[in-house]
Amino acid sequence: MAIQYTAKQVVARLRNEIESGRPLFMPNTGMGLSAKIQEQGGADLVCVSPTSWWRLRGRGSLTSYLPYSDCNKLVFELVPEILAAVNEAPVISLSGPHNPLLGHREHVKKLWDMGLSGVSPNTIMLFGKEFAEQMEHLGAGFSQEVAFIRTANEMNIFTLAYAFTTDEAIALVEAGVDALSSHVGATTGGAVGARTTVSLEEAARMSQEIFDAATSVRKDVILFAHGGPMEGPEEVKYIFDHTTAHGFTGGSSAERMPIEKGILEATSAFKTVPIPRNSRAR
Repeated sequence: MAIQYTAKQVVARLRNEIESGRPLFMPNTGMGLSAKIQEQGGADLVCVSPTSWWRLRGRGSLTSYLPYSDCNKLVFELVPEILAAVNEAPVISLSGPHNPLLGHREHVKKLWDMGLSGVSPNTIMLFGKEFAEQMEHLGAGFSQEVAFIRTANEMNIFTLAYAFTTDEAIALVEAGVDALSSHVGATTGGAVGARTTVSLEEAARMSQEIFDAATSVRKDVILFAHGGPMEGPEEVKYIFDHTTAHGFTGGSSAERMPIEKGILEATSAFKTVPIPRNSRAR
């Protein structure tokens, strides 16, 4: 069963990795088996994710935000399965802070009482700027992500948030976020990967602008990169070489694409096992 940590304890664990010269990695997960293997591989954090749940069902990340399911209900149902599969890695959740019928303090407390060590708000900007602006006008936009972070920070619960822009980065750090990740769009690649026109060079530039904005507010904020063309270790290495990121957060690249590749290779291998020509039908 996973250990529960305070915000200071999670940050201390991450700082120890940074000071040891090791990159941070937080994979998203939608099932216990993935979480178990991710921890065995050295994950520094494991994130219970409704987007992962949908990706494991052959659908894209955005499906988790549509009215076909309640993203927070999915998290509540997944948490026991993930906590039972993990031993020492801090487990956090990717949760929806935009529901006007679920108060932030009540929401965060429920996640904490379930045994999680931190929270991360789903980001409304995944649907695009115009939609995000409309939702903000209705009181269910980015400001709720900031309020969610502020509430968790006041409760001494670890927080990680995604920023698409420098303004978002500044607002989240001012709210007290412990770790901030750049977000350059949904991850490409694989069977249901997103389409993007963002190059790896642009992703590095965009990420560094976000990092610079974040550290202009607080120097000690922990920095992650995520999304777009960051499909695998080679792309992440480029990001590390060209930004000040301490780590990488993986969604599709940490679970969906490895599963796709592994199952495809296994299935193909079984289909190429030769049958002796002199074998008889039984």
